[in-house]
Amino acid sequence: MKYKISKAEYEALDAAMQALYKAMGDDFVLSVEGLPAGGEDLEGLKRQNQTLLDEAKEAKRLKREADEKLEREKLDAAKAKGDFEQLYASSEQALAAERTRLAELTASIERRDLTAAASKVSTSIADGENAEILAEFVQRRLKIVEGQVKVTDASGNLTIATLDDLAKEFQQAPRYAALVRGTQANGGGAAGGKGGGATKTWDQMTGMERVELRRTNPAEHARMKAAAEAK
Repeated sequence: MKYKISKAEYEALDAAMQALYKAMGDDFVLSVEGLPAGGEDLEGLKRQNQTLLDEAKEAKRLKREADEKLEREKLDAAKAKGDFEQLYASSEQALAAERTRLAELTASIERRDLTAAASKVSTSIADGENAEILAEFVQRRLKIVEGQVKVTDASGNLTIATLDDLAKEFQQAPRYAALVRGTQANGGGAAGGKGGGATKTWDQMTGMERVELRRTNPAEHARMKAAAEAK
């Protein structure tokens, strides 16, 4: 059923249907309670309808913008989290590198302190190359504990002995007699004295005997060494 019909369409209707329409100018409009009676009211409805449409469009636009903003915020948050994780990973790497550097520096300082302590002990009881050789054995009896040089026993256990005690121990040990100052054997020992030749061949001599021969008879030591190397 049309809301607005022409006069010809109105006349074509039966009486019951015509009763539902009323004249409006040259046309007839459906007479329904609540509907506007004039053209101006219809225009008002159109404007109101357009306003509603505009408001709906605006609401959709605002929702779209809100959704886009939320998505951007999610992306920014994800990026910020990624940057933080990257920064954290970088800081951890830097910290690990610093720890490694510190450990290497600490180890270097400990080696220096051990070498210095061993040298102090060995030079107090031996001279020259003998002191250098003895220092290697002395250092095996030393350990760094809480930044301090400590003396250990032959098994590596800590003792209450001092460096002076360790020096006396090495000075009195027969094993190191050939290196310690004032206790080396002279004369025709295992490696031979200054006045006589060596009683052993170069290959038969121990390391200590070679050291003693070098100390007591450098020329013979050089001769025997050269002969052994020439074989």
